[in-house]
Amino acid sequence: MSWDEIVNHKPALERFRRSVDRNRLASTYLFVGPEGIGKRTFALKLSEALLCEQNPESQLQPCGACPSCQQIRAQTHPDLILISKPKDKAFIPVETFIGDKEHRRQVGLCHDIGLKPFRGGRKIAIIDDADFLNQEGANSLLKTLEEPPPNSVLILIGTSEQRQLSTIVSRSQVVRFEALTNPQVLSILERTSLVESDEVPLETLAQSSEGSVSRALKLSDPETLEFRRILFSQLAGLDPGQNNFSKTVIGFIDGAGKDSAKKRERTVLAGDFSISFYRHWYMNLSGAQQDDARVDLSINPYVEDAIGTWEDEINVGAMVAAQCIERTIEMQGQVLRFAGSANVIDTWLRDLGRICRGKFVEA
Repeated sequence: MSWDEIVNHKPALERFRRSVDRNRLASTYLFVGPEGIGKRTFALKLSEALLCEQNPESQLQPCGACPSCQQIRAQTHPDLILISKPKDKAFIPVETFIGDKEHRRQVGLCHDIGLKPFRGGRKIAIIDDADFLNQEGANSLLKTLEEPPPNSVLILIGTSEQRQLSTIVSRSQVVRFEALTNPQVLSILERTSLVESDEVPLETLAQSSEGSVSRALKLSDPETLEFRRILFSQLAGLDPGQNNFSKTVIGFIDGAGKDSAKKRERTVLAGDFSISFYRHWYMNLSGAQQDDARVDLSINPYVEDAIGTWEDEINVGAMVAAQCIERTIEMQGQVLRFAGSANVIDTWLRDLGRICRGKFVEA
């Protein structure tokens, strides 16, 4: 895969080209942007370019044929360290960074990135799922971030700065990635075999993806797409806690089966859908410019229903939408810390209603 095949991220590429050209490559980067837009793919291609044995680093253009490029693509390069959250864990285990109690600082990322490079002139570590760094894991990285080994590059990948601990953000150069456009998502879906079912048209998935391929894949499940519609309808009534709607949400979550990781994923997804609704509401009321190529037009009728019901001032409505987004992000954090879903969901929905009524207090 060449740089040309990585869509929509030319600003980030030009930034790295300038840094390499000026010999100003930083030791730690934090990649932020929506899930499923190619941040990890970009990080791997950058690693390939930096470790290429054929083309000089100054070109930042991997040859794609040398042993180093081939090993990066196979993810077997000895100077590339890849970290991600295990599917059965709520957070990335601290042992991943500093080893278990019997081998503290003798194994793990913090030890390995300090070793002399085997093949290239650098050591590169990519931490995917940086949203799932807890306080203990972040603290274990501090020494490495503050005193990075020579010729090392650490790339953390998350969805937003707000979901990262301040100790990580303050020690990183932040690189922001924009969502893909809906046509770009459609193009990717059409030229790959990522969508296994044809129950939902690819055009519908792309239009509802909000620029994320992974979101499109999740919506290829008709049950998920239908739940999303029902959730939007409930949110449009401005009191989502009524009529025992929490049972509907919990039913959707339990539909993932007994796997707790999949249930947490569905809970977070319900939160993501809600954030999309309130973000559209906020942008509509605030008069913010929306990019038609990235807007999910299917949300508009529900947002219009909510605005039609809204009786207070417009600026108050925009503030309420922002508060609902904050409360939803808080709910997602509670779920990721293994809090019981039923109580968390019920309280969250009731709180959204209280925020909309301008009375965020216990009833």
